[in-house]
Amino acid sequence: MSNARFDSRIKDLKQALLPLMQLVCKITGLETAFVTYIDPILARQQVAVVVGDGEIGVVEGSEIDWQDSMCRLLFNDEHWQDNEIKQHYPLSAGAALGMNTFFAVPVQHQEKIIGTVCGASTRDQHLTSAQHEQLQLIAEAVSWTLAQWQRLVKLQQRLQFTRQRLQLAYQDRDSLKALAERDPLTGLLNRRGFADFWQRCTEVDTDQKQIAVIALDFDNFKQLNDNFGHQAGDEALQALGAILQQHTRDYDFAARLGGDEFLLVLPGCQRLEAQDVASRIQQSYQASPFGDKHGISIGIAVTGQGANDDLLLLADKALYQAKNSGRGNIVCRTLRA
Repeated sequence: MSNARFDSRIKDLKQALLPLMQLVCKITGLETAFVTYIDPILARQQVAVVVGDGEIGVVEGSEIDWQDSMCRLLFNDEHWQDNEIKQHYPLSAGAALGMNTFFAVPVQHQEKIIGTVCGASTRDQHLTSAQHEQLQLIAEAVSWTLAQWQRLVKLQQRLQFTRQRLQLAYQDRDSLKALAERDPLTGLLNRRGFADFWQRCTEVDTDQKQIAVIALDFDNFKQLNDNFGHQAGDEALQALGAILQQHTRDYDFAARLGGDEFLLVLPGCQRLEAQDVASRIQQSYQASPFGDKHGISIGIAVTGQGANDDLLLLADKALYQAKNSGRGNIVCRTLRA
């Protein structure tokens, strides 16, 4: 049930209760009459509808702990009314609201108390047994409407609980998916994550067909591991991963495919822009603590035809040419129709 539909149904129930509360005021002569709904699970009492002149500040929709309820105080003392609230219950919520007279008649449904019909006044006013009988009849009339109220509230609570559980489940799913698609060492996409993003690039229908792919790997990475240990190799991979993230826009994506193979995809990027990005990445790495130990080679493939797998193959070919031309080089190729 949507919130709008729930609010509409509750509004209808309030409209059904209003004439009965007006009748309570006529029968008793009290300034204020109201119906409450009792939630036994949460141990809360909510004011469902109020009729009155506002002298006593009972507010529709307000809630109170059942522990602090005026109704509970009377029921525990086996009374249904009291016309000396300020003397008998000086620390109560009723006394704080200025009540001197207060009554509470339980509303039952299927032999369970689900709420109360209440009245209050700032004046000292004693109600008769005949009035009590009339109020009990009104409580019976209120019973069906308040039972529908209870059903709606419980349904809404279950729906909210279900939505919360679903939200948590989606968050868990997204977290697991993110973990499965991320390289734990660099935080970049792994091969699986890259494949997913690349598939979306190839399927998207857009007027912007310009795209560049930059392929990178280390020169003599095995030698770095052999000479300085795998810890140094991991730190070098992390350093390059951080540099790639620094040089990407919100809609670019970078990946570590495995070993020392990296890819950077730049949607909407022209040839000269891609070359500039590659040059800045290479310079940043050379300025890092690992730049004096080894370099990186870069291959670039650009096209105006949109993302397709041939572009990945061309970037890999450009990287191969860069490494074979003396390492530490950048080679750029354009994919044509």
